[in-house]
Amino acid sequence: MPEFLKTPAGHAVLGVIIAVVLIIFIDLNYRFFMKAVLDFLFALLATVILLFPLIVPLAIISKVRAGQTFENTPYIGVKGKIIRLKTFAGVKCGLKYIPRLFDVMGGKLSFVGVKPLKVSDGALISDEHLSRFNARSGLVCHLALKGDENLTYEEMFALDERYAKKRELFTDLFILIKTAVLKIRGEGKSYFGEAAKMSYGEALLARGEIKAEDLTRAEEYGNDAVAEADKTAEFRKKRI
Repeated sequence: MPEFLKTPAGHAVLGVIIAVVLIIFIDLNYRFFMKAVLDFLFALLATVILLFPLIVPLAIISKVRAGQTFENTPYIGVKGKIIRLKTFAGVKCGLKYIPRLFDVMGGKLSFVGVKPLKVSDGALISDEHLSRFNARSGLVCHLALKGDENLTYEEMFALDERYAKKRELFTDLFILIKTAVLKIRGEGKSYFGEAAKMSYGEALLARGEIKAEDLTRAEEYGNDAVAEADKTAEFRKKRI
């Protein structure tokens, strides 16, 4: 056996065994920490090798057009924490989302995850759906697998909860592949349903399940929560 491992065939067999063991290890620990590790590594790779030639020119364009490089929009992140996600301020096409690779590296986002929600929607979500926040929001949404144009917010939350509970390596890979295929085909169908057209609060209002003043209160709560989170972040910066 030791002699065989010294041959080219032996090297190939050993390489396959190592690869299989590594894949099994990643798959078994994917939901716990390997998903975050892979997100960081691939976001770093994409930023440095693939997209760096685009980032600098787009940053300059944003600065010239908008007077600032980034816009930071607040959303509800993992565990219900408020996060700010970056986009280029002066870019209108899909390229404006490139800075979100930095958010992936910073642990705010994942390559595949749930749809980011407005902070005001957090005040309207019932406790039964809170487990969806166990998963990070994603650059690509898992709904590409099972969503459709008729999806309600409640159905989306149920799918979010299922995804947050499982978060499997090969499922995420399939979601990325399917999303890429849909983009290449240029299909205009949305898999977000209600969420593609309006916020959760607006959907509840349209159905008559809440009143206009309820939505206003939720939006005020969202603004207060964002302001408080900003104060906390600023305080921590000063302490450092």
